[in-house]
Amino acid sequence: MVVPHITYAACGMDALYDYTEGIMDLMLADPAIKDYYGKPEMIFFGPDEGTAPFMDAVALRAKERGYAYWRTITTGKSFGIPHDTYGCLTNGGHFGLIPFGESGTELQINGKRLALTTDMEEIYNHIGGWRVEISGMTTTSVMATFRTLTQYYGEKEENLNLLMTGGPDGDLGSNEIQCYKGKICLIIDGGSILFDPDGLDKKELMKIAFMRHTSPRANSLAFPADKLGPKGFQVPLNGKNITLPDGTWIEDGAMFHRNFITDTANRKYIEQADSKAFIPCGGFKDAINRDNVKDFTGLFKELHFIVEGANVFFDDASRRYIAASTPIKQIKDSSANKGGVFSSAIAEVLTAFLFEDDYEKRLLEDGSTRWALIGDIISLVNKIACVETQMLINIHEADPKVPMFVLSETTSEQIFAFQEIVEKNMDTVLGDKDLLWHVMESYISKVLVEKLGRSAILNIMNADKLIPYRNAIISKKLASLSFYKNGLDWESFSEEALVDFQGTMTSLFS
Repeated sequence: MVVPHITYAACGMDALYDYTEGIMDLMLADPAIKDYYGKPEMIFFGPDEGTAPFMDAVALRAKERGYAYWRTITTGKSFGIPHDTYGCLTNGGHFGLIPFGESGTELQINGKRLALTTDMEEIYNHIGGWRVEISGMTTTSVMATFRTLTQYYGEKEENLNLLMTGGPDGDLGSNEIQCYKGKICLIIDGGSILFDPDGLDKKELMKIAFMRHTSPRANSLAFPADKLGPKGFQVPLNGKNITLPDGTWIEDGAMFHRNFITDTANRKYIEQADSKAFIPCGGFKDAINRDNVKDFTGLFKELHFIVEGANVFFDDASRRYIAASTPIKQIKDSSANKGGVFSSAIAEVLTAFLFEDDYEKRLLEDGSTRWALIGDIISLVNKIACVETQMLINIHEADPKVPMFVLSETTSEQIFAFQEIVEKNMDTVLGDKDLLWHVMESYISKVLVEKLGRSAILNIMNADKLIPYRNAIISKKLASLSFYKNGLDWESFSEEALVDFQGTMTSLFS
């Protein structure tokens, strides 16, 4: 994350280089550096606030400096598979929305360009309405979590009116808008508060969400006011002296915006929407905290489900209050929104290691492989999110006194602890060629297995330079698989693994 002082607001790239160059100075061999470690080192950078536009530059600079794994040093590159660009249609096809500057947004479906336009009506005609099943790898995990949670408790997505923070100007918000199957009644983003208790016009929201070419990205201010229902309103962040449909006068849009989700005076609007679901897709750190959580729950009394798309929107004190004082089922960010990280790990890091210097030829220039990989990753993210959420629900239902946000933390600690058991038994895994391959095959995309084959993949992964990376895959994958399959009986499973590690691990794949 790079947030320069306002005096240096135009120097984001220089600020990032100060950091990445320093890390590479320490990591790369140099006569001026005393190397006490004595082994090759790898580094991975991911985009965050203020750094996303610079990922190409950092990777190319690493190449210039001779770093052998320059293709893997950053994720979110234009010459990789950006994790919030692609999605899946209800008919099983895959699509991508790609920015082309002044030329507009490009729509590809299964690798074929269908449109390059600034007119989002054209894109809507291809994939609008209810044709988007999921959009973006991070949103895939968020929505797989949400859908697993709500289906377990007997609710249909189509019947759950949704509240959102974050909007079409961000990847998470825009992708959420594209794929949500119910009504969206509230959006709060950097442009405005946009509210309609009868549901905001789906087509108009999607058209804004499809815009990838505008700079800055279009936000909720682009929503046409004449598409609001009789009780709906739009209050711009910078608005002054605005009268709402019920006659309420808003003197300062910024103050209304800042306090909207914790001001119980807004209950008269929120109760009309009967919104049972909240997915924060943006907002400030600890926006809901110990000081305002009672006002938040008092305002949104109808809420049944919260799935945290945005990081650290709630603090633990507010989560604890919600769990103890309301019927809301809440899944924490660390469980819900890791699809983007997983996507980057497979699509850019693993694939670059496996294809090496043929990366551009075999992935970027081979459309069939690229689009098959996109589909595989979406399926993997969806599958992992579903099984993790289901296990959290099962453990919670076995002991409802333990909130699910606590389980997100404790189960992670249990998985980390089991990784240590796997690491102590690494020679056992490596000595069992079939077990080793089962682990790798469960982690690696199907199309990569088909293109490279077992022998080539194991030869690459067993190379001395990749041993730490290979071992990390083994320990993490076996630990997570073990928990997802045996979490309800974790203590006895762990004891069994200590007695017969090889047999217990082999049973995971039977």
